[in-house]
Amino acid sequence: MSGQHWRMTVYDLGAGATCAVSERSFAFVYAERGGASVTSGGTTRSVETGDGVFAEAGSGIASSGNAWLYEIAPSSLPLRFEAGLSPVLSRIAIVDDGPHILRADRVESQAGAQTPAHRHRGPGIRRLEHGLLRAEVGDQLDRVGAGGAWFETGHETVIGTNISGGTNIFVRVMLLPAELAGGQSSFVAASPADAAKPRAVDLRLFGELPIG
Repeated sequence: MSGQHWRMTVYDLGAGATCAVSERSFAFVYAERGGASVTSGGTTRSVETGDGVFAEAGSGIASSGNAWLYEIAPSSLPLRFEAGLSPVLSRIAIVDDGPHILRADRVESQAGAQTPAHRHRGPGIRRLEHGLLRAEVGDQLDRVGAGGAWFETGHETVIGTNISGGTNIFVRVMLLPAELAGGQSSFVAASPADAAKPRAVDLRLFGELPIG
């Protein structure tokens, strides 16, 4: 098949554990509980709870609590099973040839909020930090609790509903066309009627990373 094939995986990196970003790969490190650090080229960046940074191949990562490591690796590389590093969800993503960016952000919604039917302009992994979510992705439905993750290819229609009775928060990393750099929206409504509906979410952009 043509196009670029990437393995998108989110791992838990437990307290006291360390690892390095795989060769030819990219990562986003989110400090879900406690702190984390990313070391590259002799420089160490600290990551506080509720924050995250990008890391490139070879960067060393350490966790003092529990960090979420979103790694985007060539599809030929296997899943990683290392001390303190535990895979939560992994999928193969296929995107067109050409330049892309990784975008990491945090999405918050209030009780009862429901997204209009939509898709995004690229694949990505989402992981729920707080709350309870009903995720309708194409013909599939999942009830996702805190710590749970799900994957969207960017092709199927998606509806997310906050069924927690309180605030939902999830962290997502998407692989998007480079033309969306600078925080341009990747959201594509399923119909004109859906485009007119409120999205009812608050977004925090952590950043973007060009990957070629």
